[in-house]
Amino acid sequence: MKKMNILACSLMIAGCLNFASNAFAETPNTLTFERFGEKRTYTLKTVENDGNKRYQILCEGGCIAQPEQGSNLYAFKVFSDASKYVEKMHKTASKDIWHKNIHRYNSDGENPNNLVETLATKDTVLEMGLHDGYVNMAYIRTKNKEVIKAATGYELIGMSPDNVEAIFGSYQTTIVDDIPYLLYCFYIDGGSYETIKMLLEDGVVSEVQIINDAPGECEQEYGERAYYDGELPEGWYTYGKVTSINLNVRKEPKTGEVVTKIGTDHPEFLYTETRDTGEEYKWVKILTKMNNGQFADGWVYAKYISPSFKSFSFRNSLLNSMEYFTFLADTLPEASSKEESKPDENLNYTKTQKWNDLGLSITTQIYENLDTSLHSAEITRDNYAFAGLKVGNSINVLNKFNENAEKAGLKLEDGSKITDDNTITWVDDGEKYSDGLKPMIEIETKAGKIARIKISK
Repeated sequence: MKKMNILACSLMIAGCLNFASNAFAETPNTLTFERFGEKRTYTLKTVENDGNKRYQILCEGGCIAQPEQGSNLYAFKVFSDASKYVEKMHKTASKDIWHKNIHRYNSDGENPNNLVETLATKDTVLEMGLHDGYVNMAYIRTKNKEVIKAATGYELIGMSPDNVEAIFGSYQTTIVDDIPYLLYCFYIDGGSYETIKMLLEDGVVSEVQIINDAPGECEQEYGERAYYDGELPEGWYTYGKVTSINLNVRKEPKTGEVVTKIGTDHPEFLYTETRDTGEEYKWVKILTKMNNGQFADGWVYAKYISPSFKSFSFRNSLLNSMEYFTFLADTLPEASSKEESKPDENLNYTKTQKWNDLGLSITTQIYENLDTSLHSAEITRDNYAFAGLKVGNSINVLNKFNENAEKAGLKLEDGSKITDDNTITWVDDGEKYSDGLKPMIEIETKAGKIARIKISK
């Protein structure tokens, strides 16, 4: 599920000011509750604006918030209750249940102690800002009835829109990436927004998000740093890090033989595959280079790695997926043939290795300092996937690949078309990226199938 950008939410909210609100549930116009550590009394006031009813929330005589539709004070109170719940979980969350990750940020150069803490399980994300002992709730996302009831006092999940309206008053509806939501938004004095989003599936709420954009200066999407969700697209690899001191790398998920151990001081590794064994987190297959120069290929439990695929970038993954073949060149058995070019004036040279039995050819660039990167690779058998493609796939999969290639900053070369018995080429989309690389992908099709895949950068 893709989250709606806060700015987009803001623009949408501004647009809804011209709508007349519907009647909302009969609830008190005055409530007393604790917000930001202080117990105060809040009053909902109806005002006229261009002949339409508007709402203001007053505290000590001044307007502190403006509901952007006919919300009542129960909806506004949710943010106070959710904040108290998140603060409690910050102090009490069990490491056996929650995956905890802390990210340091320094938004203005004057607050080096600012932290963002994420607590996550398979169906819940809690994110908060921490500064000098103060806990500021930033984000809750959950599909768990017990969690949302503990956080707000209401189960919500499983409720119909009519049930929700009976509690919180009239809602706004929105559609994001073809997904319908119920929406309650409050513009807070000072320029931030507080938002409740309820995802609808089969006519009932299936997920709730409570968003306070006050710590938005960390400039990262909420929940992205630790929450493990979804599948890694096949052949689109991404880098990760270990969050455990001594993590087993196994031949097979769960109970396989331990081939090595890695810790938080270990360099980044590539995620290459995922597998669900029915546990709280999935298992992830990784490829990594050990301190002794050898490569380890095995499975680790996703609870102890970060980031998740929430932070997946098609551009980075495309480049990582290309670089994966550099790993392969060092890990595969002896090649059928090898060929090296003469060193240039800077002592850089290329090395081409071919594995005829695997249908694989890899050319690497070796630099003066012995660093290695991919120059090109060619696949003619179905032993290896690249960006979701394998030799033998129907050419129909190329339409989906083309969508993902565009997300990665590639486009079909002028005159190149996705047709049978053809060589189709994708090239870097001009000067769109500053990484200085010009990746290229060439696909040969025959008899309605992919016959050859060539990549280079």
